Amino acid sequence: MSSMSPQYTLAKRSWAAAFDYQEQHAGKKVRTALTRALAAVFQIDSQQSNIISRCVERKNTASLIHDDIVDEDRIRRGAPAVWVKFGVDTALISGMYGYIKGLQLLAELDDVNLLRASLRSLEELHIGQHIDTQISKGSSLPTFEEYRFIAQSNTGCFFTFILQACQQLKPLPQGSYSALMQMLLELAVYYRLVNDYCDINHRPHFDRKGFATDLEGGPKSFLMILADRCLLKKPRSKKRKDAIILEWGNAGVFDKALATMDASYALLTQHYERAQRKCNQRNFSDLRRFLKSIHFQQSIHDNYYEWLKKQ
Repeated sequence: MSSMSPQYTLAKRSWAAAFDYQEQHAGKKVRTALTRALAAVFQIDSQQSNIISRCVERKNTASLIHDDIVDEDRIRRGAPAVWVKFGVDTALISGMYGYIKGLQLLAELDDVNLLRASLRSLEELHIGQHIDTQISKGSSLPTFEEYRFIAQSNTGCFFTFILQACQQLKPLPQGSYSALMQMLLELAVYYRLVNDYCDINHRPHFDRKGFATDLEGGPKSFLMILADRCLLKKPRSKKRKDAIILEWGNAGVFDKALATMDASYALLTQHYERAQRKCNQRNFSDLRRFLKSIHFQQSIHDNYYEWLKKQ
């Protein structure tokens, strides 16, 4: 069948529509900012870094469309999830469009090793999602090591792909590259820790994702690990969620969570400093600003537990 036929063109437009809807509800573009920061370190030109960031953003958006189906999350970035608006079948297919489009963009750089690295990142993503789904369906909590592995697989896969792409285009000395790799693997853990915390105890987050959706039982968050309480997947009323939040707050779970997040951030900062020392002739200033920008610091007003205690 000709890809130039009117029927093919119409079908492709329809195929892309649900994905385009999700792209219109953009997030913080963390992966784009990371790509630019690493490109400055590696001295990669803007055209190449733009292709890498667009590829990664497409693949990440596709993964979110599929995540929302698996987790049954109805809100994504303050709007109805794709599966809610268009149906599960359309959401599944439109997610595949995003993966393919990301690979097509990357192919513009005409480097088969970049495509191989991108395909590996997709494999890591889906392995991490598979393990996460199996644990979330179960009635037992993961260990913290299992939690870290999942984060490094299905969150870290795109972070590390960006680094691998930069290394393929303009390699750094192995010592600096290895330190940056460790930094990004810890960044994946930190990023997931922050997201889990915000899902349950950060008021601005609720407007974008809905109220404390992790308390309906999946995926298993690290706050459940700290509370040593596995919540089975089922709908819970706001009143019931409030009771859990008060119980966990009174037991010091949120204080432990913040301490765990701070320790993770300190570790990724150490990896950053080691990479900079090993390659101090390069410009790390953009990367330093990026790390500062993702550092989570919560005000009392945004702490839902503290607000709830006063009601």
